[in-house]
Amino acid sequence: MRRIFVILILLILTYPSSLYAQRPGVGLTLSGGGAKGLAHIGILQAIDSAGLKIDYVTGTSMGSIVGGLYAIGYSGDSIEHMARKLDWNSLFSNQPTMDDISFEERAEYNRYMVEVPFEYGKPKLTSGVISGQQLWLELAAMCWPARDVKDFSKFSIPFKCIATDVATGEIVTLDSGEIVSCMRASMAIPSIFTAVRIDGRKLVDGGVVRNFPTITAKEMGADIIIGSSVSGGLAKADELVTPIDIIYQLGFYKDAEDFKEARKITDIYIEPNLKGYGAASFGSVDSIIELGKRKGREMYPVFKRLADSLNALYPQPPPPKNRVPVVPDIEIADITIRGLLHSDEKFFRGRLNLKPGGCYTPQKIREAVVNVYGTRFYKQITYHLNPLGYGKSELEIDVEENPLTYVKFALHYNTFTNVSAIINITQRNFIVPNSRAYVTAAISENPRLRGEYFKYLGRKRNVGFGLGAYYENNPLNYYDNFKKIQEYRNKYAAVDIHMQYMLNRVMAVGIGTRWEYIRLKPSLSPYIEVDGNTNQLNSFFYYGLSTINRKMYPTRGAQITLEASTIHNQNPTFVMRNTDGAELNLDSLGFRFNNYQRALLKMNYYFPLGRKNTFNLNLYAGVSYNYNQELVNDLFIGGLTDFSRNQIPFVGLYDGEMNTSQVGSVQLAWQYEALKNIFVIPRASAAIFNRQRLVPVFDNVLTGYGITLGYSTRLGPLEGTLMYSDQAKYLKAYVNLGFHF
Repeated sequence: MRRIFVILILLILTYPSSLYAQRPGVGLTLSGGGAKGLAHIGILQAIDSAGLKIDYVTGTSMGSIVGGLYAIGYSGDSIEHMARKLDWNSLFSNQPTMDDISFEERAEYNRYMVEVPFEYGKPKLTSGVISGQQLWLELAAMCWPARDVKDFSKFSIPFKCIATDVATGEIVTLDSGEIVSCMRASMAIPSIFTAVRIDGRKLVDGGVVRNFPTITAKEMGADIIIGSSVSGGLAKADELVTPIDIIYQLGFYKDAEDFKEARKITDIYIEPNLKGYGAASFGSVDSIIELGKRKGREMYPVFKRLADSLNALYPQPPPPKNRVPVVPDIEIADITIRGLLHSDEKFFRGRLNLKPGGCYTPQKIREAVVNVYGTRFYKQITYHLNPLGYGKSELEIDVEENPLTYVKFALHYNTFTNVSAIINITQRNFIVPNSRAYVTAAISENPRLRGEYFKYLGRKRNVGFGLGAYYENNPLNYYDNFKKIQEYRNKYAAVDIHMQYMLNRVMAVGIGTRWEYIRLKPSLSPYIEVDGNTNQLNSFFYYGLSTINRKMYPTRGAQITLEASTIHNQNPTFVMRNTDGAELNLDSLGFRFNNYQRALLKMNYYFPLGRKNTFNLNLYAGVSYNYNQELVNDLFIGGLTDFSRNQIPFVGLYDGEMNTSQVGSVQLAWQYEALKNIFVIPRASAAIFNRQRLVPVFDNVLTGYGITLGYSTRLGPLEGTLMYSDQAKYLKAYVNLGFHF
């Protein structure tokens, strides 16, 4: 830092002549460093507070993002606000967030521990490299004010960032083109993010060759260089914890030599104390930003002294704190789509629902892109705006498609169903374009099978035609006063046809008819038993809503399903036998197989109460009218994992411990993340139900309590629960491991 004082002394000694000289250019360089690069924000805030005008900005990797946003015109405070708001874990994931998934895909999304893509009948092993769809969309939104600026010297502050040519290992200085693509290329960490193609070259993280580009700032014309470095040079062995940390170390040996020269020409060198944090510490964003702000406060007197000296020698108005240009909404004159191989362009444009000649905001364009991306036909969708003058632009969309076929695997254990190996095959564009078909099988002593074919229809592709099939073979226990007295095998099979209308990405309604087959087979027992089968038609209306933010342990959002149906055309062959084996007359016992109506409602709400606390409210209701069929089509109360036909989850009871025709239930839960991905969840449930079936009187009450210890893993949720019901009066254990069927 002594050099900066020498420069100031020379300026003061030459003060009279300096009145006619050009003001020295101040350059700002921000290094790469992954998550640690967010500490640069505090340095920017200190520079803003000191009123120091920056003339040039250079950056690499995360420094290119923070520096690029500052060069566009954002203040340090604005960048901090954006950084704290982002979900950094999702940005560094190869999976889309639940918010981006279309309703028709949410049920199957992210419930398998292994997904293997197939192309042309051969498995295509995934590289684990992140395409960066979420990161690209966020950067596009933040860089919207600079959408028409293709020469980075025309930004509020001239800007350059550094990338590496993956083919030659050469330094590539990016100073023009699409700013989002350049930022993304500069931080394409080798083996973590996919390379970015710009001007025929495949580019990766510039930190490989020049992680601290003060030399670039000097070449731009900077006389005084302020450099903030968070890389800290090569890390020690005990500091290499995560794969990203190790890859940073392996890739940046070449930069170590460049850094020596870069450090020499830095007038004000800043190195925040980030010991204990690594390139992958995106779970500690708030802490890293605070450490950067602490270093900024420490550097403020230096920045202030420099700003005051320069302003005294070269008077000029103070720089505005927020320099972001105000840009209007944009008129899209034309839309060009490139990269479609298997997809129908009409399908893409229908889901996009943007029309040439329309005027759109950045939020509307982002929503349109996500609406297409959420169908899961596509791996990555990026866009650029090519200005055509007079407020018009061409929207240029580049697409990379997902493989059409996936084979998926999961393991599951549940107290009710025992161990299952789950296999799924999903095929898109099956038989006809714009379709998706899948078959899922649970291999177990209690086997299950599910299949669905879904075809997108309509001008906006928001209408769907579906065919479905389902089979399960489960135990069905019959209880008397909460004691198991009889065990059945319950086989259920169904085939349905339905039409669905997607109101938006999170909500849908539909109608359909389902053929159902039910078989009850009792084990030997000294009690009265029902034996036989029936088939029936179920004509239904359904409504679905899903806004939860993740599959496991959601922290916000709602999930609602409603099905109202008429059961008709029943063809029973049941017989009832007494303890001597003699058949009993079903009519005399009041059993009826006439047409009846049923409604089943399930509502789950998640309300965040802070970073670690979530309040969960679950409401369930099931009502059958004009119904009197013991066991056959009853609602079954109990269990914590909602995956059985006609199940009403209830803490305190095992699956199906109580059966009824009418029930209303509420469950309250508090979800606390005690440690990273480890949750403690106390619950309390209450229900009213009716055992008289034909008489709509809720004259029975259930209450239950439980506490769950859960762990969120790539295998799925690992959960153990202790629970108790005031009516059953004994403590129970309930276990669920992995993704359920």
